[in-house]
Amino acid sequence: MIYRLALVNYLNTLPFSEGLKLNQSETKLEIFPVTPSQCATLFEEGKVDISLCPIGALAELPPYKVWGNYCIGADGAVGTVVLLSKVPMEEIRSVRFDDHSRTSNMLLQILAKRYWKKDWDYYFSQEDVQAESCLMIGDKVFKNIADYPFQYDLASAWKAHTGLPMVFAVWIARPDVPDEVLKQLDIAFKSGMDYLVSPTNGLEAWQRDYLLNNISFPFDKGKQEAMQLFFQWAASVEAVPSIR
Repeated sequence: MIYRLALVNYLNTLPFSEGLKLNQSETKLEIFPVTPSQCATLFEEGKVDISLCPIGALAELPPYKVWGNYCIGADGAVGTVVLLSKVPMEEIRSVRFDDHSRTSNMLLQILAKRYWKKDWDYYFSQEDVQAESCLMIGDKVFKNIADYPFQYDLASAWKAHTGLPMVFAVWIARPDVPDEVLKQLDIAFKSGMDYLVSPTNGLEAWQRDYLLNNISFPFDKGKQEAMQLFFQWAASVEAVPSIR
């Protein structure tokens, strides 16, 4: 049987995609490389069986099981989930959300309320390309961060406020996906982690540094605790419309 898998198409998932190639698991899967929000949408719509899903979307999904030893997380600065601004934080009045992930938008609201003690207005916009202040996630941060003199890393702020790592996305599967299939995927992902530290993987220095020092992949006890705290605090923030 061919299972359908949604995988975020960012650099931070490279160990997952490479692990699937190394173990030839991709030949047994139909892979959908999409944005984080689309990973949730595809799972909700029944179009995939397995998904790397943003944790902010989990509460609204059909039955699923969280599985595996890996996630997308950070234990300190992540580098690619940032509040960018052309003015200091004290002068920020409104922030444009990022439409790729509801989780990061929710995290921004949590930190604004609990850590920075700010009451900003939030909005979505496709036209406001050079917003004065915006949340930006994923690979596009690398291209745009230099345009903003004031930069606030959300994972770093979460760590400072809670003392915990941050988990952005976890692997989920439909309840009827066999455990053996998921176990084999975890083995493939372990191969991808080994690939990441190989001196012959061909990665550029900045890519290696980002993946080894900014992204934290183990879905360990600290991240599980942090995820539960995120769920608790997210329940009290204003709902984020339109996206996952």
